[in-house]
Amino acid sequence: MLLHFGADELYCGVTTPEWERRFGGKWWMNRRAPSGANLPSWDDLRAVVEMAHAQNAPVYLTLNAPFYPETSVRYLLRLAEKLAGELLVDGVIVSDVGFLTLLAREKLPLRIHLSSVGGVINSRAAGFYKSLGVDRIILPRQLKLSEIDRLLREAGPGIEFEIFAINDGCFFEEGFCQTTHALGPFCLTDWQVELREGSKAGPSSDEIERRRQELREYLWYQNNCGSSFQHDGLPNGPCSLCRFGHFNDWGVAAVKIVGREASFHRKLGGMQLVKAVMDEAREGRSHDEIASTARALRKTPEYCDKGYMCYYRD
Repeated sequence: MLLHFGADELYCGVTTPEWERRFGGKWWMNRRAPSGANLPSWDDLRAVVEMAHAQNAPVYLTLNAPFYPETSVRYLLRLAEKLAGELLVDGVIVSDVGFLTLLAREKLPLRIHLSSVGGVINSRAAGFYKSLGVDRIILPRQLKLSEIDRLLREAGPGIEFEIFAINDGCFFEEGFCQTTHALGPFCLTDWQVELREGSKAGPSSDEIERRRQELREYLWYQNNCGSSFQHDGLPNGPCSLCRFGHFNDWGVAAVKIVGREASFHRKLGGMQLVKAVMDEAREGRSHDEIASTARALRKTPEYCDKGYMCYYRD
């Protein structure tokens, strides 16, 4: 479906029985839950690669946990050899610096993409990861548009950059978040706050409640507007669609549709939205024309005007 509707690349995860036996429960192999967000078998991964390669589309596998226990790295390196040699996967998406360094030394026929969990926020960091053998950097969602412009200009040639396009936000910058989704998404928990007797002067109970309501509203937008859809079936949620003209001008290599665990319906709608706006950018439309098209397709001007759904705000 994704290839049919215009995907140029695919990315995915896989759940292996070996990992689940040794590390399951405590450690996820990648940034998403083993069930629901990962392919369940090698045969499924092999089928995806064959279909994608038939359409000249590469496939990248996620090994992007923030960090791995030392005892798991040897297994991951053997897994990388299998991905490159037997399954013909084109590359891996990683974030743990220790694993990344060891993987680069293996010099496998695999491209190495740095996950946004790597937290690259300036050109010095980009140069550091380039020196470690990274081919592409996926930039964090919290960067400003002006910061991306400067970063790409200062980074120079020899490394690609990828940008988030649509779906899923986060209150925190995930590259500096030390929690694990294995225990539930920390940022979406509706924490209960109360004043203790004898505490120092501070905000009143009413002020605390007002701030909590504002936070709830912001998190609702970041969580794909409650995972809702427009009346025409297209998905609501955070995006950078209005900025595609800038990304095209700056030579951004790829835009990313987030949500491996999302429903078939959300994947399809997200793909259609991104493809329609991407076509406008590739045809050389002006930045204002592209932004106008994106807003018209979203059909939720009140959500866009709020500003809570925008990646890369200035």
